[in-house]
Amino acid sequence: MLRSERLPTEFATPLPLGLEIAQRLEAEIILLRREPGSRIGEEEISAQYGVSRSPVREALRALELAGLVLRSPRRGGIVAPLSMDNLDAIYACRVPLEGLAAAGVASAADTRTIDALQDAVDRMDTAHQRHDAEAAFWANAALTDLLHDMCGNPVLRRLLDSVNKQALRYRYYAYRNSADFVALAVADNAEMLAAIRRGDAEAARTATEQLVRKSWQIVRSQLAATITPLKGDEAT
Repeated sequence: MLRSERLPTEFATPLPLGLEIAQRLEAEIILLRREPGSRIGEEEISAQYGVSRSPVREALRALELAGLVLRSPRRGGIVAPLSMDNLDAIYACRVPLEGLAAAGVASAADTRTIDALQDAVDRMDTAHQRHDAEAAFWANAALTDLLHDMCGNPVLRRLLDSVNKQALRYRYYAYRNSADFVALAVADNAEMLAAIRRGDAEAARTATEQLVRKSWQIVRSQLAATITPLKGDEAT
């Protein structure tokens, strides 16, 4: 997965070609440069990157496993739509999992970890002041990655990595569409970090769960105003 970076401009030679293409496409999907529900075909991707279809198939399989692409024999591939049902399923998992991660970090955080988290929050704030939603989003994604990496629980980390891949699109959707959301994210993450700095695991967990719930409701409101309900969403 592309972890907390802007859209790459050159292939990273140490990575297998299929994985590199998957990371590029993942970033395009997360940043909504590929519209939800739009077609994503082998021929188009092969031409875009000047590669054979074999690594493209590998990349699309990886994106399908990540829940970012849907594929069928007749329709080919499409970018997974944004929907209320999917948002609710993802965030119902994120609330307790992210809270556990923050608590784990608070229980064992050292100065280096705290400094790295503070740097991410500072970069979020600086980007917000510049009205650069994309930079604020990537800084927040970096903060999340750090929390996952330092939570001290490898099983929890794997679960979070799986959920986070799908959550990133919804998170960017909120960053792109609301400057108020960015300001709120800066303030709430600063509160969470203060609890981590004190070594207060319970306060860090509570602050994080509240932050994720708040984010959930904001994204839900934005989606309700801008997308056409999909089958199964009408009752949400």
